[in-house]
Amino acid sequence: MNRGGRRTGRQSSWKRPKRRLWALQLAMVATLGAVVWRIYDVQRVYGGTLKHDAAKVIDVTEPLLAPRGAILDAEGNRLAYDVPAYYVDIELQPIRPYADEAARILAPILGTNASDLAALLSKQAAWIQLPTPVEAIVKSKLEAAFAAHAWAPDDRRTAWSNCVTFTPTELRVYPYGDFASNAIGYVVKGVGESGVELEMNSYLAGQNGLISYEQDPTGVPIPGSVKIVKAPKAGDNVQLTIDDTIQGYVEDQMDALVQKYHPLHAAIVVSDPQTGAILAMSSWPSFNPNQYWKASLEALSSNWAVSSAFEPGSTFKPFVLAAALATHSINLYDTFQSGQITIDGRTIHDWNYVGFGVLTYQQALEESSNVGFARIAMALGWPNLDKYLRLFGFTQPTGIDLPNEATSILFPPSEQGQLELATAGFGQGIAVTPMQQIMAMDAIANGGRLLRPYIISKVISPSGKVIQENRPTLIRQGFLPESVIQEVRDTMVLDVSDSKHGIDTGAAIPGYEVAGKTGTAQIVDPATGAYYQNKFETSFIGFVPAQDPKVVVYVTVYDPQVAPDEAWGSTVAIPIARAIMQECLNYYHIPPTGALKSLQTEPGQGQVAYVETPNLVGMSQAEAEAALAQDGLQGMFAGSSGVIERQWPAPGVEVPRGSKLYALLANHQSAAFPMPDLTGLTLRDAANLLAAMGLDVATSGSGYVVGQSIPPGARVKAGETVEIRLSPKG
Repeated sequence: MNRGGRRTGRQSSWKRPKRRLWALQLAMVATLGAVVWRIYDVQRVYGGTLKHDAAKVIDVTEPLLAPRGAILDAEGNRLAYDVPAYYVDIELQPIRPYADEAARILAPILGTNASDLAALLSKQAAWIQLPTPVEAIVKSKLEAAFAAHAWAPDDRRTAWSNCVTFTPTELRVYPYGDFASNAIGYVVKGVGESGVELEMNSYLAGQNGLISYEQDPTGVPIPGSVKIVKAPKAGDNVQLTIDDTIQGYVEDQMDALVQKYHPLHAAIVVSDPQTGAILAMSSWPSFNPNQYWKASLEALSSNWAVSSAFEPGSTFKPFVLAAALATHSINLYDTFQSGQITIDGRTIHDWNYVGFGVLTYQQALEESSNVGFARIAMALGWPNLDKYLRLFGFTQPTGIDLPNEATSILFPPSEQGQLELATAGFGQGIAVTPMQQIMAMDAIANGGRLLRPYIISKVISPSGKVIQENRPTLIRQGFLPESVIQEVRDTMVLDVSDSKHGIDTGAAIPGYEVAGKTGTAQIVDPATGAYYQNKFETSFIGFVPAQDPKVVVYVTVYDPQVAPDEAWGSTVAIPIARAIMQECLNYYHIPPTGALKSLQTEPGQGQVAYVETPNLVGMSQAEAEAALAQDGLQGMFAGSSGVIERQWPAPGVEVPRGSKLYALLANHQSAAFPMPDLTGLTLRDAANLLAAMGLDVATSGSGYVVGQSIPPGARVKAGETVEIRLSPKG
């Protein structure tokens, strides 16, 4: 019994390990089954999706940017061009712990700030792409840096070259930085965003090719997988009218202007008045298109020379004067009392508030008399002013080949009252654009041809073939008589050269005729509609040489930071414009033609040709004709005999050589004298002749004299009124 009991105990002890083994095997089988089931479940549930995603992300085909056409200056020098470049993608997970050290090594290669790059490399993302593509030489340096440096233990050193991927593209290069940047514009991922880059994008862009590569699930190209499927076709080159030398003068002056005055806006434009071509254009604020993302939105989106409209102030006066002379609404040598004038209950003052005494309308431009131009505008009337606003091109955009051109803001017919007419006469209450003023002043400078301003000269294919060429575009001509153009030119020259009346003598260049006019306009507060008392827009517009203009120069400075009593066109804008005009004269090798007031050579050769009217009273007609001929003047005489009793203009008035002087010949014992025949004369000539005779004039119509109330030969006395009727047909 006892043996049997012992045998049974040994058998039970042997069976217990065996059961544990079976239990362990069963558990392992169960676990393996669970794993197999999970694999099956994943494949069943997610396999289709994963398979679809894998097919989507592994093989990629996308456009390959075409080399963008270059933008050239007038001489063919490159102002913008493309170079082969590469987008740079960096895997962050292995480099993130060593971001500071990596940034210290990579920043000099990329030309960026190490701390900014370290922040980029520390981002919680799988990959990053550097903000801008890099050129081939930078790509090579980056590859070398990643191969030579390991910001991790030695066993990971060989993996660093797989942390960076380079994808081919094109990089836009602007070799002169912000040089003419507002006009040239900038590019984002192959698309022009402003300026010529935007305007001519369809030509510059070319035709993109195709590129294929494999990318990982995060969307980053796998190194070594990039292939060009279809080669891109390069874009066309665009040549501008910009002269890089003159543009350089303008950029230097703009830099000086901004540094000295810190304006809110500014623009400088130089044009060729004979063609309408823009030779230089600069606006403030500007930007560096190589790093456009650092610029303000205002700098990127606006070109103040093109996309702005503001009150021109007195630079508008030459156009009003031309309209008044062309319509015979005034006589250049008629006089008025300056100082102030009240219209519809509102008093208009001259800029100095006290006026300048009695002035001629010619002197009104020289003194920049607002009262004088209010009177001129009222004599002109809304119908004539509206007509000449249209003829000068102020009623619509100029059509310059740049984007986002602004247009004028003028009084609509419902608001065309007498007060509005008067203020428009001296350039307030209306808004025009710099390009409209350039186009209109070109017309005065070139003899009456209104030309569309343009900045695109040619489009040239990559092979060098000219596929498009812009030529001067004539909008209209003949709307200003040559005599009127000459009178306006001469008056603008007086404004610069006449030390007695001209307020813009700071623009004078010794030995040259300079025609010019400044403007100073108050700026409107957009919140209230009222004028700021301490904010001004100052400007200058003019051309040189006056009798054979080579350039028109326009400078506008919006809200210069100076004391209000120093914010004048003559103090802020003139020094800039004068420096540019002087540089242009030197650049074009235009020699000086003599001192101001020179009477030794014939007019029309570039020198100022102004003389004071001689005193003819008491002379015979023959003596008067000899005296006038000596000064280069012409005479018109009324009366049959005797010595000169009256003259117009009065002695001592400055007039351009070639002007007419009117004189009355009369017997001192005679109380009456014969009425001259006025038929065919302009209103100006007729009125001046009657003034010389001491007669008053009343007019109807416009154009040339076709009838007079006192017939030719009838006896008249001083003080009588002569009614004359005018017609455009003469």
